[in-house]
Amino acid sequence: MVVARLALVLSLAAAIVPAAAWADDYVVVQSTDPAFSRGQAVDAGAVLPVGVGRTLTLMHASGDIVTLRGTAAGVSLPRRATNATDAERMAVLRFIIARVPSDARGGLRTRGLCPAAEGLTTLDEIVGAQKSGCTGQAATALEAFLSAHGDDGRED
Repeated sequence: MVVARLALVLSLAAAIVPAAAWADDYVVVQSTDPAFSRGQAVDAGAVLPVGVGRTLTLMHASGDIVTLRGTAAGVSLPRRATNATDAERMAVLRFIIARVPSDARGGLRTRGLCPAAEGLTTLDEIVGAQKSGCTGQAATALEAFLSAHGDDGRED
């Protein structure tokens, strides 16, 4: 009986921890409001105090880019469902985005050669390069991804 209760408590705790890790659904990729910095994580559905005339560009783990324009009441972030894969991907993307682009060093990693940044065209490829130590290429590829998939005129 005690073992069954302990197993139940441990399984509930395991279910709660990943749910908390999924909270950061978006990452700031660009902002004209000084209150928000590149690489800052924000939760879906949050209301942010983005000033009038200011913009906030966010990226979701899926790769969707959203540009929001500030109002007197702030802006409401779109609600998005996330999962464990998105949470892991977002953690790596936040790390890359938060780095100063000129800080990226690249070329060789400790074992083998890194792929060319131009060949990293999907978020999974970019995350994989970062995880394998190719930080410069991952950072360059992510900047290219953001430029190519940037503000499409859509305002959410």
